[in-house]
Amino acid sequence: MTYRLSSENYMFSFSKETQPVLYVNSGDEVEIETMDCFADQIKTDGDKLEQLDWNRVNPATGPVYVKGAEPGDVLKITIKNIDIAAQGVVATGKELGVLGHLMEGLYAKVLPIKDGQVVFDDRFSFPLNLMIGVIGVAPPAGKINCGTPGSHGGNMDTKLISENSILYLPVFVEGALFGLGDLHAAMGDGEIGVFRCGSGR
Repeated sequence: MTYRLSSENYMFSFSKETQPVLYVNSGDEVEIETMDCFADQIKTDGDKLEQLDWNRVNPATGPVYVKGAEPGDVLKITIKNIDIAAQGVVATGKELGVLGHLMEGLYAKVLPIKDGQVVFDDRFSFPLNLMIGVIGVAPPAGKINCGTPGSHGGNMDTKLISENSILYLPVFVEGALFGLGDLHAAMGDGEIGVFRCGSGR
């Protein structure tokens, strides 16, 4: 069975208290739509990082309840395809990442994505490197915001989580309560420069 889950079903933390928005069986396929890492708050170059609601970052779509998943099990997730929007956002700023000491203020730029390339300006573009930033399950207790990695998954920001990847996550609660978000058109492992090209879909 194949299901589709809209980005309207978003969450900002992984928790066993969050009510599932979809129930699936093991082996079912789910097409998951996401917002970008800024919850779609930046649409144009005129939208400034200083105006962001920072409580609304790194949303994940979900949670998905996997029938039969019990604590102690392992959830196997196969990522068959990643489709992204026609534009993404790059962002960085003062004291952020390895080049933050060279900057003043915060910077964000909306970039078009065309013909397999992220177009920075009329002189420079770079190839897509699609990956998923946030992907995880509910922890055994409490809640963990989607921007934090851990044994439950979360904001791991690794290029290994891409098309045709298989991810194994421990199941801590009944149904696992799986979710994902923060898709990237191109990004380095760990986001060390706080420079990203996020693109929801």
